[in-house]
Amino acid sequence: MARPLRTWFLGMGISVRVQPVIIAGMHRSGTTLLARLLDRLGLFLGHRVEEHHESVFFLHLNEVILRQARASWDRPDPIHDFLRNPEIVRMTLRCLEDDLLSWRIHRYLGWRNLIRYRSLARFDRPWGWKDPRNVLTLPLWVELFPRAKIIWIVRHGVDVARSLVVREQRYFRWQQARFHQKFHRPSRRTHLERVGFRGSTRCLTLEGAFALWESYLAYAERVLGRIPNERAVVRYEDFVREPMPHLRALADFCRLPEVHPRAIEDAAHEVDAQRAYAFASDPRLVDFFHRVRESAWMKRYGYSESVRPLCAV
Repeated sequence: MARPLRTWFLGMGISVRVQPVIIAGMHRSGTTLLARLLDRLGLFLGHRVEEHHESVFFLHLNEVILRQARASWDRPDPIHDFLRNPEIVRMTLRCLEDDLLSWRIHRYLGWRNLIRYRSLARFDRPWGWKDPRNVLTLPLWVELFPRAKIIWIVRHGVDVARSLVVREQRYFRWQQARFHQKFHRPSRRTHLERVGFRGSTRCLTLEGAFALWESYLAYAERVLGRIPNERAVVRYEDFVREPMPHLRALADFCRLPEVHPRAIEDAAHEVDAQRAYAFASDPRLVDFFHRVRESAWMKRYGYSESVRPLCAV
């Protein structure tokens, strides 16, 4: 029987009026779409958010945690050893608690909200944050917010792998062009610092990106199985096919006040149903699907069976 997290870490938790909603999921799985739509419906996700609708404040905290664990979004394994050490975890929780209850929280709340509420503890709106790396740092966050609600979104592993590869290869091509443009320019910095490779070598291939998808799902399943927190599990393909009932359910889950049906309808119009099973139109990706369809995680989430678009291939 799995031990509850509280016996691992013994965190005290932060007393807040409203417990947060933590949005998590593998990269390229629809977390940005969910966050953008829920923000539109009234879920506060931060005064400053970057292009993927991630709070700059919580994004930075997750980055620091992974860096201290010598882990990264695409090489997450070292986070396991980090979280197994009770003293390291206690130190980390103490640091996070202090930052969350200090003036630094203005980076999340904004100065106007901080002046009005004085601290995150008094903030009385439905709030939360989105970051795919919440999957990896979730054990820490539920120690600090024991009744936090969790939204966990899952997308087809082949579509996720394809999207990651497209993104990383595009970034690599940009780096190659930059390398040739700037290599011979004088600088005090080393060539490696200025124009050396940066990015994810793992996600330059479908195999590497798919394996990372499996790792995230395995880790999330293990963590979610050990905590009692209320959670909503969303399958991306179901969401984009029927966004309105899912948005209504998620608005209720987040306890968003007085969401007008028209607001739900308008938000649903932003969803593109064609994004589901996008791999099915590419014979090379269909071939890759047949190679990985027996994956335990493909079966676990109902992705191992052929889908209708495949019949036309």
